[in-house]
Amino acid sequence: MTKKRLLLTGILCSALLLGGCSALTNSNDETEKEKEQKTDKKTEEERIEDKYFVSVQDYTGEGYTLDNGEETDRIAEENRDEVERAIKKYFKDEYKTEVKVHNIVGAIDGATVFVESVGNPHFYSYAIIPIDKDKKEVDSEGVWSQEGQVETAIVSGLYAWIYETEFKELNKFLENIAEEYPVIGINEEANENVRGSYFLTPYYKVTVYGGLFKDLLPDYIQHPNWSRDDWQRLLDSKSLDASMTSITIQMYMEKPDVDPDKKVFEEIVNKITEKDNIPAGNYSFILHDNTIDKTSAQNNKQNSLKKGAPNYIVKE
Repeated sequence: MTKKRLLLTGILCSALLLGGCSALTNSNDETEKEKEQKTDKKTEEERIEDKYFVSVQDYTGEGYTLDNGEETDRIAEENRDEVERAIKKYFKDEYKTEVKVHNIVGAIDGATVFVESVGNPHFYSYAIIPIDKDKKEVDSEGVWSQEGQVETAIVSGLYAWIYETEFKELNKFLENIAEEYPVIGINEEANENVRGSYFLTPYYKVTVYGGLFKDLLPDYIQHPNWSRDDWQRLLDSKSLDASMTSITIQMYMEKPDVDPDKKVFEEIVNKITEKDNIPAGNYSFILHDNTIDKTSAQNNKQNSLKKGAPNYIVKE
């Protein structure tokens, strides 16, 4: 082969190599563009999830909001000592109950204050303190609560206390479920800070709607220092209407980015159905994915799996 032909062959090979490298570079550039386009094409549902939803393991109540509460939230925090004194006085005067304050969240004309009872009966609740935005003052004498909210919290706590043995069995049962399956409950801090309603644990909520336990509230107001034995003696001659009590169990998938597992859901439902020696009531079970809406402390996604009304798991 002549020197001229060798030189031409070398030029052609170099051109092919350069062309190949150029093609490879262009291919990579297109891949990056495709990634960007995929990001841009996120659905509205995905954008909402990115904005509002967080992993349940990380959620302690931060980000929880009420409508038009930015200004009142700031005023309440500036007067936190006064707010706490007023709320504690309200529960002591109205319900003969000592509470501790966990969180204050501003709302349109006041602030919602989340509390936990000290001692037994144990429950979470909340009350509202009015705020004058013009004067930037809190109304310590105007504290109020939504109708039936605190009353239901107290009797739910009484129910859990009087049937303490059965509730310990339920707690142990659900802890074992969480060990056996890839599911978890919510953080206790979230219950304290933003989920202030009734008797709560990381796995379930107890709500008493009526019947025998609703009738116990006047006794509690009159005898706030009664022991568990005192309450049990009061109930010895009375029968409990289990249909007036709801026990809602909620669990979350332990791993992120997976839908609630239908097989796991069905197996847990079966275990609850077969379980004995747990409190009487109408049981519901809900299995969510790994996320929770930080602004509302709820997961209301369509992919959640539910067993409940009207087909409760009934324990009597």
